[in-house]
Amino acid sequence: MHRHASVLILSQFLSRMTIADLWDQTVSAFLLSPSQFLATSTSENFLAELLHELRNDKANDQLKILLVSVLLEHPTILCPSSSVGEETALELLSVFSHTPQKSIILKSNVMLAITNVIICTTCLANHTKMAENWLDLLFQMIQDTNDYRCGLSQQPLRATACECLREMETCSPGLLSQKLEALYLLKQQETTVLHQSYCMLYTLGLKNAIRILTSQKDVTDLEFKSILGGNEGFVWKSNQLRLTLLPINMMVQVPRLPPGLDCKELKSIMSSLLEESYLQTPISQSALLRELVEIVAMVPGLSPTLFKSQLLRLFGTADVSLMHATLFMKDTFTDSLFSAEDENFLLKRLVGTAQHPLLRVPEKLFYMECILHFPENRPISSSGEESLPVLVTPRLAVSLHPTVFNDSATMLCRLNLLCLVHLEADEGEADKGISYLFEHIMALLKIIDNDGSREVVVTSFRALFIFLMHFSGMEELSEKVIDKLCD
Repeated sequence: MHRHASVLILSQFLSRMTIADLWDQTVSAFLLSPSQFLATSTSENFLAELLHELRNDKANDQLKILLVSVLLEHPTILCPSSSVGEETALELLSVFSHTPQKSIILKSNVMLAITNVIICTTCLANHTKMAENWLDLLFQMIQDTNDYRCGLSQQPLRATACECLREMETCSPGLLSQKLEALYLLKQQETTVLHQSYCMLYTLGLKNAIRILTSQKDVTDLEFKSILGGNEGFVWKSNQLRLTLLPINMMVQVPRLPPGLDCKELKSIMSSLLEESYLQTPISQSALLRELVEIVAMVPGLSPTLFKSQLLRLFGTADVSLMHATLFMKDTFTDSLFSAEDENFLLKRLVGTAQHPLLRVPEKLFYMECILHFPENRPISSSGEESLPVLVTPRLAVSLHPTVFNDSATMLCRLNLLCLVHLEADEGEADKGISYLFEHIMALLKIIDNDGSREVVVTSFRALFIFLMHFSGMEELSEKVIDKLCD
C-alpha cells in the first residue's frame, strides 16, 4: 500500500516536470562532473540532443541560453576534434540565423559559443572554411557603425562581435594585422558607447602587428607604414607569438623595432587613443593603457612622455585597476616618465589610500602590497627577495602602524611592512619603532589571556611569527616573548 502510494506520488511529480526542468537537471549534472555524466552516455549523443533542442522552435530563450552554456564551459569535451568542432559551429550558426532579432541575449550567447568552439577545437588555427566565414560575418557586423543599418536594438550584437574578434585576435596574434586601417576608420566613425569596444579591438590588433614586426630583420619605413595602412584580408599564417603578455620589466629584454623609423603617424594615433581614454570605463582604460605601454616599449621612436598628460588624472584615481596600470607604467618607464617629485607624490598617495576608511579590506591590502613592492626609479636591490623601497621611511609609514583594532589581515600586513621599515631605519628611529611593535605583540598576547577564540589566537601567533622572523637576532626581545608565552 505504502509502496503503491510512493510510486503514484513519484509519477505525479515527474508528470509535472517540464522539458525545461529536465534539461536543467541534465545540464547541472553535466557541469557538476562531465566525466561522471558521460560514464552513462557519450559526448556525441549528448551533443546531438543538445543541438536538437536548440533547433526546437518551441523551446524558450532561457532554456536555449542554458544549453549554450554547456558549449561555453566545455567545448572540447563535446567537440573532441576539429571536424566535430566545425560541424557544431555550423549548427550553431544555423541556430543564430533562425533566432528572431528580438532575442538579443540568446543571439549574443550563441555568437560567443561559436567563437569558443572555433578557437578551442583548432578550427581557427587550421584555417577552416567555417572559421573564415565566421570572421567575415563578425567583421560585417562591426561595420554597421552607429547602428545606421540594423538599428539601436541590435547594438549589443555589435558589442559581442567586437569581443569575439578580440578573443580570436588574442588567440591568433596578427589575425587582424592587415585590417588596421579599416579598424581605425570604424573606430573614428563610431560615436556610441561602443566606441570603447572599437578602441580596444584596434589597439590589440596594433600591438600584435608591431610585435610580429619586431621579429623581422631590417624593417623599412615602407613595411612599418604598411602595417598602419593595411586594409586587406585576414592573416592566416601561423606565428610563434606567445599568448601571454609581453615580459616587460627591468630584468627582461623587450623585443624592439630598429631605431630610425618614421613614427609620426603612429605617434598621432597613440595621442588620439590617449586623449579619448578618459571616456572609457576604468577596467577598459587599464587594459588600453597596458597595450599602449607595450607599444611604446617596442618602438624606439616613441617617447614615454606621451603618457605625461595622463599622469595627473591617474594619480588621483580611486580605481584599483587604473592604479595597477599606473604602477605598471612606472615599472616599465621609471625616470623616463616619472620625475622624483612624481615618484614621491605617488608613494604618498598609496600610503593615504591604504588607510582610507571607505575602502574595503581587499582594496587596502592591495595598496599595502603596492607600497611594499613599489617600483622605484633607482632601486638599490635587483634581487628577487622581498626588500623595502628606499623611499618608504619611518616618517612616511608612521600612520600605518598596526593596532589591535585592525582586522586580522590588515594588521598582519601592516606589521610585516613596519618590521621591514624599522629594520632599515636609523638607530634612533629604529629603536622607537621596534619598541612600539614589541608592545603591540605583548598587547596581543594579553588579549589571548582574556579571549580564547580561535581567530584571536591564530592572528596573535601569526603576528608573533612575523615579528620574530624579522627581529630574531635581538635576544633580549626574544627572551621577553618566551617568558610571556611560558607564563
